[in-house]
Amino acid sequence: MARLPSKLPVFSKKNLSARVVVSYIFDYVIIIAFAIGFYILDRIEPYHQHFSLDNKSLQYPYAEHERVTIQEALMISILSPIAIIVVYTLLIDGLFSHHKSPSDHTKRRKLTGPYRLKDRLWELNCGILGLLLSQGLAFIITQTLKNACGKPRPDLIDRCQPDVGSQDLPVFGLSNSTICHGDPALIKDGFRSWPSGHSSSSFAGLFYISLYLGGKMHVMDSRGEVWKTIIVMIPTLGAALIAVSRIMDARHHPFDVITGSLLGVAMAWASYRQYFPPLSEPWKKGRAYPIRSWGTEPTRHVPLVPDEDDDAVPLRNTDEEQLNDRQPRMMEQGVVSIDPSTHAAAAPVSVYNRRRDRDTYSSSSSEEDHEGFEMTASQYGRRPAEVDSSYQPYDTGYHSAARPTSPPAVHSGQVRHLAGEL
Repeated sequence: MARLPSKLPVFSKKNLSARVVVSYIFDYVIIIAFAIGFYILDRIEPYHQHFSLDNKSLQYPYAEHERVTIQEALMISILSPIAIIVVYTLLIDGLFSHHKSPSDHTKRRKLTGPYRLKDRLWELNCGILGLLLSQGLAFIITQTLKNACGKPRPDLIDRCQPDVGSQDLPVFGLSNSTICHGDPALIKDGFRSWPSGHSSSSFAGLFYISLYLGGKMHVMDSRGEVWKTIIVMIPTLGAALIAVSRIMDARHHPFDVITGSLLGVAMAWASYRQYFPPLSEPWKKGRAYPIRSWGTEPTRHVPLVPDEDDDAVPLRNTDEEQLNDRQPRMMEQGVVSIDPSTHAAAAPVSVYNRRRDRDTYSSSSSEEDHEGFEMTASQYGRRPAEVDSSYQPYDTGYHSAARPTSPPAVHSGQVRHLAGEL
């Protein structure tokens, strides 16, 4: 991950180029537009599907008191994630880091970790932006589908209060909303069953915070620390309970809840990936992407040497960089052979076994120091993007307990000859 620029927009006296600042202001403008669009869609009369008075799935009683109101759902799925992001970013992030720069005055290592205040503010900006984008997308898409579909809720007949003297005479025994004499506001909302807004909103916010915590706690670092997984899954469990409450209150059919939940999950994942790296790259520790180079050439990842004066050190996949740099030297020394049929370089079994025996990670729970970086990429099945797809520095397959014998030695002259043919 590239290092953050020395001057960030809003948080420093010197601003970046206007195009960069406008690009992020535009993100907030889009979120505000989503909120306005939801308000407009909520005022529109939805489509009214025909229904039958004999339909048992529409004869549930209207629940006067919901188990989770819309106000409570918004507090749980929006305000709670914002509070978690603020507390983690400003107070917890970097607290348990083993790579803390010493203070200039006391010469003691900083308690707050290696991240500067503007680094934390940048993480806070990206975290909240992703959350609001997830909720905005979920709300606008859900409300659009509700109005377009007009599916009756399970308690529609109780809301409708049809005239007892009327008969279900239309074709195939279907009726429409003209036979209803109940509260118009309740009847209007009674045709907004699919998809569930509570479900999409709760998963858009709480599943997003699960992804956020999963990245920060690097749950996919191949260490199998179950307590991290439990913490990460708690928000998702809360979203599931909110969704289930809609079935218990007879506000939605199970299909409405399932599809609404899947919609929220999709919006949370898409929004998280706009600002943060995937969980499958744990060595990046869930740090937000650097400031976008909007309208300019993308910034390349330049390796930096950590020093005490600058503790905003980029997280790098150092093991892969070492392998990539070491391969040409190993080929010249005859340590690595080239397979003419595949044009791929393969390390001898002794190197493979030696690399598998040592741990390739250094997480916050380990005292090991891998070149000043807390995490490095997994050795297995990963390689730099710049390397050809046929490049495999070591065997990644599964083998039995019997270790294969070392391959025959290859002279450096043969390696150079084969390399020249390539």
